[in-house]
Amino acid sequence: MIGAIAGDIIGSVYEGRGIKTKDFPLFHPRCRFTDDTVLTVAVADAILGGTPYMESVRRIARRYPRAGYGGSFRQWLHAADPRPYNSWGNGSAMRVSPVGFAFATEDDVLAQAKATAEITHNHPEGIKGAQATALAVFLARTGTDKEGIRSRIAAMFGMTWIGRWRRSGPPTPLTCHARGPSRRPSLPFLSRSLMRTRCATPYPWGATATRWPASRVR
Repeated sequence: MIGAIAGDIIGSVYEGRGIKTKDFPLFHPRCRFTDDTVLTVAVADAILGGTPYMESVRRIARRYPRAGYGGSFRQWLHAADPRPYNSWGNGSAMRVSPVGFAFATEDDVLAQAKATAEITHNHPEGIKGAQATALAVFLARTGTDKEGIRSRIAAMFGMTWIGRWRRSGPPTPLTCHARGPSRRPSLPFLSRSLMRTRCATPYPWGATATRWPASRVR
């Protein structure tokens, strides 16, 4: 949680204007927490309190109306009868990391990741993005090395693009879909270049240090 929140704050000032250098202040005066932090905390709160994910997400997100939510999520947040909107955006992946820490088996992680996603992102790709992220966290927590994580995620979710991270730019054109960037944040971690960590180097395709490539489409 501390790493996820710190990364969100550190990277907040680079959204929409990614940089390609390690020479930057970790905490810029304009740094702030964003919807990534708010919704990650909301998922953790639901797990710890035993409350439904939808209830916790709506309650906590409403406390921070200017956190930077996407338009579809904002409408859902204030709807009298909130329904999932079939999104395959990256919002389901960016809020799911607590699931990878909280549950003891892969089956539980996958099931709970699906539950966190489908309150809004009930498209199959939106669900896969959350499951892939949560499973990667779980595997890392339980001692799987990077090659093991790489092969499991690729085998389960078909992410054959995972490979060496290229500093020159994105492997494919930037989109905001879960089938693209919401999976792509694993690239720096899974790369063989161990020094290219999430908080040490913002992604070279215009993302912040922690956000899945910057987009307001959630």
